[in-house]
Amino acid sequence: MGGALRFLNELDNYLAHRVRPEVRVVGRGRRLGVKWLIDRERTGARGRAVALNNISFVAGRGERWVLLRNPLHFSPPDEVARIPGGLPRRAASTAVLVHAAARRADVIVVPTTEMAQRVTDMVPRLSAPLVVRPHPLSIPAKPPATARVPHRLLCPVLFSRFKAMGPLLGLADAAADLLAVESGAAVEVVVTATEKEAAAEGLAGTRRLRFVGRLSPEQLAMQQDQCQALLYPTRVESFGYPLAEARLAGLPVVALDTDRNREVAGPVLVPYQREEPAAVAAAMHEAFSATREPETVNPFDPTRYFDWLLGHGDWLSPTA
Repeated sequence: MGGALRFLNELDNYLAHRVRPEVRVVGRGRRLGVKWLIDRERTGARGRAVALNNISFVAGRGERWVLLRNPLHFSPPDEVARIPGGLPRRAASTAVLVHAAARRADVIVVPTTEMAQRVTDMVPRLSAPLVVRPHPLSIPAKPPATARVPHRLLCPVLFSRFKAMGPLLGLADAAADLLAVESGAAVEVVVTATEKEAAAEGLAGTRRLRFVGRLSPEQLAMQQDQCQALLYPTRVESFGYPLAEARLAGLPVVALDTDRNREVAGPVLVPYQREEPAAVAAAMHEAFSATREPETVNPFDPTRYFDWLLGHGDWLSPTA
């Protein structure tokens, strides 16, 4: 789901349009368990083995590349202390394996500079080159201007315990209500979560939030076409696909002013400095009046990304 599905869709699209007979995909649709980790080491000879799922290949000849994409595997103690209930059990149990396998990798790929810092802070003795490459993303079709609904924000989040969306969306609701009272506008925040998920986070009875459930990529694209801006209040991410999607769509995105958000969202970021209703409301107001144009060059170009990752043409060098 979420960013993982977005990444896999881009990979599928790339392989459907590029003649790469030497590329073999293994493990699609399989749960990442001990048996599969052992089995995949025996999948045959390869010039390069690329693990997209955080745990590097550890044996065999050929290059071993790994994408480290889960920030929970590299959470510092102070961050873990802020997670309700602590670090999720599966993340905690696999983190040691992720760290150990990374030491066997020849190239480690991370999607942002912030994620690179997380990795080196937690595993400082890595010998492999660590390369920052933003995740791949295709340019979306441009929607008709009439599709936009004034004063509507889309919050495309996948609820997880570690994200603690209750307080963050409670803040968003208070900010949207404050802006509505001050401006007289019908401010609305569409959230991609179910009513049940919202209730579990203490969000029943909010004034400005509308919960539309978990959406397919196609449904999500339709919702994005209808909003005037995005809201992305999460704190713990390795990348944040909604930030990149907003950037390619030329859509203002309201988010906390952090290095990662600036790196991924680029010129469409409308930041707030403090997690307070007045600060978020001011950013929402600015986003509604902002005009952003899509960039002429795609910084997340999937062809360039996968050509490089899978070893093709001019992008063979890990430092390219």
